[in-house]
Amino acid sequence: RVKKLYLAVTNKPVPTGMHLHWMWAPQSARGKSGGPPCQLVSSTTPESRRKAKDFWIRCFLEVVKCEPIIVFEPIIVKGGHGYDPGNKPHYQSTIRLVTGRKHQVRAQLAALGCPIIRDTLYEPIAGLTLDRLDDGEKDMDQGIANCRVPTEPIGLQAHAILFSGIRAKARTP
Repeated sequence: RVKKLYLAVTNKPVPTGMHLHWMWAPQSARGKSGGPPCQLVSSTTPESRRKAKDFWIRCFLEVVKCEPIIVFEPIIVKGGHGYDPGNKPHYQSTIRLVTGRKHQVRAQLAALGCPIIRDTLYEPIAGLTLDRLDDGEKDMDQGIANCRVPTEPIGLQAHAILFSGIRAKARTP
């Protein structure tokens, strides 16, 4: 069995513990369906097993820890991309992926209201989930309209992978 750990940097603290969301399955064919480039999720369990099987993909992750970090000055990373932390607080979360879906960490953290720094694809829909459309359908439409594929690195790192007793760990970025 493969275990994956990620490090994510956000401007809001991410609640620790297990998080379950349901990803809209037809949306996973994003480019083909002409839909938005981001994955849309719900925090409510589908009404029936058939609907769950046909239209939803279950996504589990565990936020093992979340702690404040200090970013003192603008950072210039490889390729000349810069990040100015401003006066915002920053938090680093260690995330264990239980299921591995495309964009899962990004989509789930945004759904929790804690988007990853510089993630222009999911930040516009932070805190918005499909199960709350009655309250904010206009907000969701506006958020999706503002979603853009990031052109600079985001605050997410595949930190470690463990398989067959072998552990590979990335250096601190």
